[in-house]
This record gives sequence, C-alpha cells and structure tokens, in this order.
Amino acid sequence: MRTFVFIFCYFFLQIFPMGAKTFEDSAHTKLKDFFREPGATYIIKNHHKTKETIQLPPDITILFDGGSISCDLVLNGTLLKGNVKLQGTTISGTIRNSVFNAQWLCYADGKRDDAENINSILKICKEVKFPKGIYLLESMHHPIYKINKPYHIGINRTGIKLTGEKGAILTSKTMAGMLCIYSKPYDIKNSIRDIKIEGLTFTVQNESTNWDSYQEHCHTVNLMGVNGLIIEKCEFQNFWGDAICLNHYGDNVQTGERARNINIIIRNNRIDGYKFCNRNGISVINGQSVIIENNRIVNTSYHTMPGAIDIEANDTAYTVDNIKIRENKIDNCQGKNGAISVISNKEGAPAHNIEITNNRITNSRRAFRFYVWKDYTASNIIVKNNYIDKNTDPWKWDGTGRTRNWEFIGNTFRRPTSVKFGQDIKIEGLTYKNNRVTITKP
Repeated sequence: MRTFVFIFCYFFLQIFPMGAKTFEDSAHTKLKDFFREPGATYIIKNHHKTKETIQLPPDITILFDGGSISCDLVLNGTLLKGNVKLQGTTISGTIRNSVFNAQWLCYADGKRDDAENINSILKICKEVKFPKGIYLLESMHHPIYKINKPYHIGINRTGIKLTGEKGAILTSKTMAGMLCIYSKPYDIKNSIRDIKIEGLTFTVQNESTNWDSYQEHCHTVNLMGVNGLIIEKCEFQNFWGDAICLNHYGDNVQTGERARNINIIIRNNRIDGYKFCNRNGISVINGQSVIIENNRIVNTSYHTMPGAIDIEANDTAYTVDNIKIRENKIDNCQGKNGAISVISNKEGAPAHNIEITNNRITNSRRAFRFYVWKDYTASNIIVKNNYIDKNTDPWKWDGTGRTRNWEFIGNTFRRPTSVKFGQDIKIEGLTYKNNRVTITKP
C-alpha cells in the first residue's frame, strides 16, 4: 500500500508540481479568459474552437484530457502533454516539450494540406514525431535564400530531428520538391548542423497528375550546404527527381565553392522508383565525407538519367571527396550510366577518394560507369568485393584523362565483357587483382 501511494504521489507531482495552480476547463470556458496565470497547469477536457488568437502565458502546462483546441495559439515556453489535438492551428514562439507530436497540429488524413502546419512546427520545435497517418503536402515553403525549385517543407535551423512511426507517410502530387534542408549560401562556417530524418515514408502521387510524370529537378530530399545529417530507415516511393540530392546553390569557378554538404550519412533506406519516372536514387553533386550504406535501391531511373547512385560534380566549383558507397543492394536499375557512376566531366569537376565496396547489383543495365576527361581530376578510386549478377553488364568507361591510384580488387562479375578495362583513360598506380570476369585485361 505504501508503495502504491508513493508511485501515485510521484507521478502526480510530475504533472502537477507543488506550488503550481491547476485550472480545469468546462464546456463554456472562454479561452481568452482561461489562460491567465504563468506557471500554472491547465486541463482541457472539452472541445474549443474560436477565431481569436490566444496569447498563452509563459511556462504553463496544458494537459489535454480528451479535449482539444482549434484556434491561433501563441506559445511561449509552453509544455504540451496528453491527448493533444490542435489540428489546423497556427503557432509561434517556442515549445518546451522534448518531442512535438505532428498530429497535434496536422490533419494527417491525406485530404487536407499539412505542409503549412509542418513548416509552422519546424519554426519553433527541434524534435518532431510523425504518428501513423498520411500528411498531404500542397502549400509551399518560402525559403530565406533563393532556391532554384519550390519545396513544400523547408529546414533552416540546426538540431532538427524528424521521426516517423510505421505508416507515417508524407505525400504530394504537386510539381515541386518535398523537403529542402539549406544553409546560408557560401558560408560553411555557419552551416546548419545535426539534422536527422528517420522512419518516414515519402511518396509522390505522380500518376494522378495531368503532366509528364518525370520531373528532373523535383527532388524528394534536397540538401544545400548542410554539415552533419543522417537519413535512415526511410522509404522513398515513386519519386520524381532524386530521392536524395546533395545539391548546390549554383556556385561557379569565379566565386569558388563555399556551400558543400559535409558529414552526411544515408543508410538503411529503401528507395523505389516504381515506373522509372525519376532521375537518380541518390545524387552527390556537392559532398565531402559522405557515407551511403546498406540501402535498397530498386526501379531507377528514367532512361536518359544516370542511375541508382550518381557521384557527379557539375563543375570545378564543387567538392566531391571522401565518398563511401558500401553494402547497398541495387536491383533493376535502367539508367543510362548504370547502378553506380563516378564522373569527372569535361569541365574538370573533381571526384576524389571514392570507395565502392561490398555492393550487390542485379538485373541492371550496367554495374559501373566511370568518366575521366581532364588530367588528375579524379584520384584514389577503390572498387572492391562487389557482386554483379549475370543479367548486368560489368562496366563502361569514358574519357582520355589521366587519373591516379585505382584499386579494383575481389569483384565478381557473372557476365563476361569485351569492353577493355579503362578504355582510353590513363590510370597511374592501378591495383587489379582477384576479380572474376572474362575481359580484355588492362
């Protein structure tokens, strides 16, 4: 009995601390008069709807006990608990609870727009949980800095974490990107950091549109100048451009590259292009210290686009350095390059320190494609212990440039090829051994 009393008192004090006043609503409560005293606890048992804007006092606790509030709330240091329902509410200020539940503000019914609600949450909360539901994205985020394509959701703050329960789906049928994570252009020192996206499903309803289902630059997740990000255990279905794009602001040789994505981890995701109406699964146009591991990538890409994983800076202004592509499973990649491509183009875009190891590639047009057009714009390329099935061509090479330090070791190709290793690319410092393939040897 004493133990029970102790536990009851402990939990009661967690919700209603000593000294704090407690107020309980009624069916006739006027919200504007109800929230008056700072530091108090307010219990909501009834449903309230008003067109008024309610300014909440600081440091209060709102405990929803079956009730809900529908109005414009100004929250300043307020803790929300319980069965909260604030769907369609606009909010500002800050919220003290450690995890904000997206359903408190979102409809999650797949019929009404939730993009505006999600952007409202992201302005004031750092950790957001998405319960099971369909979050329709229709309205647009208005970025602080100029971005070449519109996006439904924008993140421009450090330390944001988005977590989805199983069945939490963000969906759109608008000709736009879904989520853009961006910093101030050309300012690495002040890049936003420590972003995590976990467990969400992203899908595009492109079959219900009346325009071409392929939209090259409408990426699902677009990164622009982010330092420190993890995307894991997510699903990308039926996307348009790239599922995930490590992008740029349009830097050039004259300005210098100053907006790269650094310390990026993309792991344990499923990426399904469905009917090949997409660009690439993952693109690295601008990235340094990037890990792409243990992803399942299927049914990519549009026939004129590269393929599942494309490592390709656009010009010399960008950085592509220290990229690790490992333990991914790629199936049915029909892009023009192949499952994995590493490109240093005719402009001399960089591609340095690339590791492609322990990947499994099946039923695809081609496993690898390598471009090197200008001398020493690519170096330190490791291709090791990959498995390529009999339905997939091993490789294709383009370029006449010189490149340094390649390791091509322990790969299994189940389909023979007459394509000469390296073609006209001049490789200085090549280690080629223990590969199982019938080829014209280097």
